[in-house]
Amino acid sequence: TPYRVGMPAMMIAEELGIPFVYEMRGIWEDTAVANGRWRAGGLAYNRFRRMENKVLRNADRVFCISETLREEAVSRGVKEHLITVVNNAVGESISKEIIEHKADGFIETKKQLNKDKDSIVIGYIGSIQPLEGLDLLAESVALLKERGADVRFLVISGNKGKKEFKEKCKSLGIEEISVITGPFPPKDIGLFYQLIDVFGVCRPPGYRVTELVTPIKPFESMYSGVTTVVSNLPALKEIVRHEETGMNFVAGDVNSLADIIERLIDDRELRNRLSSNAKQWIEEERLWKKVVNYSINGYRELLSLDRA
Repeated sequence: TPYRVGMPAMMIAEELGIPFVYEMRGIWEDTAVANGRWRAGGLAYNRFRRMENKVLRNADRVFCISETLREEAVSRGVKEHLITVVNNAVGESISKEIIEHKADGFIETKKQLNKDKDSIVIGYIGSIQPLEGLDLLAESVALLKERGADVRFLVISGNKGKKEFKEKCKSLGIEEISVITGPFPPKDIGLFYQLIDVFGVCRPPGYRVTELVTPIKPFESMYSGVTTVVSNLPALKEIVRHEETGMNFVAGDVNSLADIIERLIDDRELRNRLSSNAKQWIEEERLWKKVVNYSINGYRELLSLDRA
């Protein structure tokens, strides 16, 4: 993804008379809508979608990163038997147990949080952009603070959008309990999950990309043993099963999100059970070393069909 990568490969495969495989990792035109760059149904949107469909329909095999994207590919005219689902997953290197050093940024961030043993850190690691719903997460922290909860708010991100988000936290009255920091080297990111008690993935409703595309973030937090809360959107519910491997809240509803987090704050046993279940599920189902076999099988099926 997107067609700008796929189309040259498609043309070369046709020229050489060999199979062409296309991996559908997202829906770029709908991401542009969610980020406010394009209008759904606009000229740029329709052109991009038309070209994307051309590549999808001409592929000998399509790999999708989720069941929701598989269904989307079928709706665009791809035959079901030509689709292989190769789920998003996580590498073992993210696990905090195998990280052997403490980065300076980690130590400083821990100091800035200024938490005591009973404080709960609500956190997020990733980009600051509208489709991630970070404003809602900040609003839930403000609501929990009003309710008297001893919470801290930690966001690790790049520089884009950081200034504006800090202003948002200031306007909500949570500036003193918030640490908005980063970026840090990718090799160090796994450390920061140790500082978070509840990880929020608050993608908003009303956008096709948030409904259909599975992000990497919850896989990393779950594998790191952090209790994970996500919007109850189809793509996210595919990852987090409510009250089994995490918690789902009503997408876009700050009260629902705050209520879920408050329940987790009050119930340490529930947090521990969910985080343990989630990590076990990741180890059994969503490590790259296991998931890659779906990709290998997809190629084997394609080559077998091609020989036939």
